[in-house]
Amino acid sequence: MSNRVPVPDTGKLNGHWILGEILDHISEFVEDFPNIDFDDLSTLVSDVRDHKADTETQLRLFLKVFRKTRTYKHAFKILDPQVKQQIDRFIEGDSASDVTQSGFEVLPSPAAIHHFKVLESILGWEDVPKIYEDKAGTKVMEVYADKTFDNWGLTVQNKPKFTFIPTTILGLENLVKYAGKEGLRIRCSGYRHTWAPMFSADNEILVSLLNIQKATQVPDPSTLFPPPQSNALNELKSIQIDDLTVPSKPGNICVRVGSAVTADEFRRWQIAHGTWALPMDVILVEVTMGGANAPICHGAGREHKTISDQVRKVEYVDAKGVHQTISDPELLKAAAGCFGLLGIVTHLTLELQPMSYAVMRPEKPDINLAIPPLKPEDVPFALRKTFTPEQLAEATRRFEERVEKDYYSEFFWFPFQQKAWVHCWNPVDHQEGAEQYPPTFEIWLQWIQGWLGGVIIETEFFKAIPGRWQAEFLATLSMAALPPQFFGKHDTEIKTSMPDALHFRRGTQNMRCRDMEFQIPIPSRKDDPSKPDWTIVQRAWWDAINLVYSDPESPMRLTLELRIMADSDIIMAPQRGNKHGTASIEVLSIPDAVSDGEWKPFLQLIADKWMSYGKIYGQELNVRPHWAKEWEGLNLDGIPARKYLKTVAYKEEIPEFRDTLKKIGEVQKWQLSDLKKLFSNELWDDLVLDTVQI
Repeated sequence: MSNRVPVPDTGKLNGHWILGEILDHISEFVEDFPNIDFDDLSTLVSDVRDHKADTETQLRLFLKVFRKTRTYKHAFKILDPQVKQQIDRFIEGDSASDVTQSGFEVLPSPAAIHHFKVLESILGWEDVPKIYEDKAGTKVMEVYADKTFDNWGLTVQNKPKFTFIPTTILGLENLVKYAGKEGLRIRCSGYRHTWAPMFSADNEILVSLLNIQKATQVPDPSTLFPPPQSNALNELKSIQIDDLTVPSKPGNICVRVGSAVTADEFRRWQIAHGTWALPMDVILVEVTMGGANAPICHGAGREHKTISDQVRKVEYVDAKGVHQTISDPELLKAAAGCFGLLGIVTHLTLELQPMSYAVMRPEKPDINLAIPPLKPEDVPFALRKTFTPEQLAEATRRFEERVEKDYYSEFFWFPFQQKAWVHCWNPVDHQEGAEQYPPTFEIWLQWIQGWLGGVIIETEFFKAIPGRWQAEFLATLSMAALPPQFFGKHDTEIKTSMPDALHFRRGTQNMRCRDMEFQIPIPSRKDDPSKPDWTIVQRAWWDAINLVYSDPESPMRLTLELRIMADSDIIMAPQRGNKHGTASIEVLSIPDAVSDGEWKPFLQLIADKWMSYGKIYGQELNVRPHWAKEWEGLNLDGIPARKYLKTVAYKEEIPEFRDTLKKIGEVQKWQLSDLKKLFSNELWDDLVLDTVQI
């Protein structure tokens, strides 16, 4: 937080005014930060303010501004040689299309080389257990001792006794038997994107579904390159059509996917086959399928439930070290979203639909028209514009039509910006005119943008400037990369395959962030209870924007994001029971907002607002947080979050979940006490297994 710049009246805070403030006061930072190119920074800010700079020009100027800083130099040093050469060429003026014409080549980074050297020494230690992954006893599972664990969002840290990286089912069976014998608990991780405390603990066992370098490297170059050939030797990386499992709908198909398969690897598989596609998914490609499924993640669109709802079979290693299968639809309501409590999930069989092709027409409308306010005075003064009642009525009609009928509906707003980003679309069956999206050069640009964002937020200069400046720089970087401005058009139409449409952003892994997400039920209309009342979405959206404007330092420095989705049949899904659908709404920021002490108080204010709607609408609305995001430490409806989830939000679901797990155990010869001994942690001991005696 900076004290060099006067705190302005929030009535002035829009992007145009903040860019002018930066130009007026940036000279006050010149003396203390000689490695920042302030000439290029002034050019960048002026061009953005005057709407002169295109995407590549903006990104090129951002690179020039920060390339002499120590943070940039360190981050640049560990990049792959080809990527470094491409960045240098891009800075000197070559287009992204030119620098990516030769494609990408995988070369080991210094971090990878170091990783394998450390591994070789650790495998020689006598006190590290040897867990064999083959029947012949010749292949030893990769293992680390006392390796510090950090999740991606840096909200969880511990030191497991051992960290194992398995590649076979047999290896996992042997590992579970070893853990049971030694009295150690086991929890799994992938890319570590969960913010809540769901991981392993000190002096226990962590199973990493990805090798340590891939799981922890920021930036992650994997989305630039094809999957490595070593995937073929990893049973947990397998993808194959399952002809024996019957899909729920005629014409669909079931596919068996290893829990260590990443979303990008599965995307590539779907496109290569060209016949079948998962109907919804998370945007992120740097996530394992096991990691997206365990905490009940989701995509967007009112007809779509969660990823867990697409699961038709779960394969896992149980507490006895036996590989088991669950396919009973009633039991899957617990097993397909079980947070790792069932055991170590090795494979998921997912139901896919015939390939279709998204026709995307993203827009950047005025914030007043994207999701219109319930009344004009709901708009902060700095964002107010004059629109006729007819214009607002038409915008409201279009908003309601989008959220109610579109296959995919998503809305973004970056702090203090006059424009939102609206991403709503529908698919068609015919392939004609469909292209890869993003194209190769834009994948590279998105990846570099994410990498540079991660660099910028760690520089001392960035940490010294006011929070609203931070938000403005990040908004500029983000909005520049989102179509339609990317192509220099305002009527962009993009036709691409379903997997590419769902994963339209790459390189998200490269910039760490903080994230709180709530699932808000859509209530019934008072005049017609059979229909949804979409005003709750407008209320939640503008309540969040107004809270951003309550503090000029802007604790939310990344984005406000809203997706509309369906309910869920999964017992522990926060969307369960939402008959009219769910508003999945989240706020994201950067680590510096946490360091400034502003983030958690802001989250509490947001939670208080979003939890209050039951009284406003006179209906019982079970508003619940996303399990994987930030909720620990908050009060929900005045009650500590854990207690609220246990005694209010999931009062009926937790006993049902526990009883269903018990039924699975009765069939497959294990008990709830076995789960508590082996696969739980402090969080789940408290929330779910508190009645289970060991």
